[in-house]
Amino acid sequence: MTKEEVLRLLDKLLPVDPNSTMFLATRDDRPPHVRPLSLVRDGLRFYCASARCSDKSRQIAAHPEVEFVVLLKKGEHTGYLRVEGKAVEVTGKPLHEAWTRGKGYDTKMYFPGGLDDPDLIAFKIEPTQVRLLAPGNMDEAELPTAWFARETGSVPPESTSS
Repeated sequence: MTKEEVLRLLDKLLPVDPNSTMFLATRDDRPPHVRPLSLVRDGLRFYCASARCSDKSRQIAAHPEVEFVVLLKKGEHTGYLRVEGKAVEVTGKPLHEAWTRGKGYDTKMYFPGGLDDPDLIAFKIEPTQVRLLAPGNMDEAELPTAWFARETGSVPPESTSS
């Protein structure tokens, strides 16, 4: 699949929608913790938010390596998108732009100050591995992480040189 085909597939099966759900795995000194969260998708960039004082936020602060999965359904067939990566806090203008383009859920439902609420913490997931199983397929495809680069002009983690 090409980058454009993946984007079209996600646009069709995982529309930019404030009701999209991801299942995020975080960890601490115990086994991983998986929980549903609202997914904010801006093209091939993925975001989530939480309360700054939550267990998941504390776990991400200590261990920013996370993984999430989103189910993709087409008719009676189900597939998934699995993304391993690093959760990086996003604030200010980049947060507002991502939540607008990605049609994020209404943060004022949970945080009185909306996106500027001091208790809100938002994360962008910077992928280190992306796997896709398109609905109806039997084979999982690994996608190039460069397609999901941090920001325009950035260098994906595996291509940085010392």
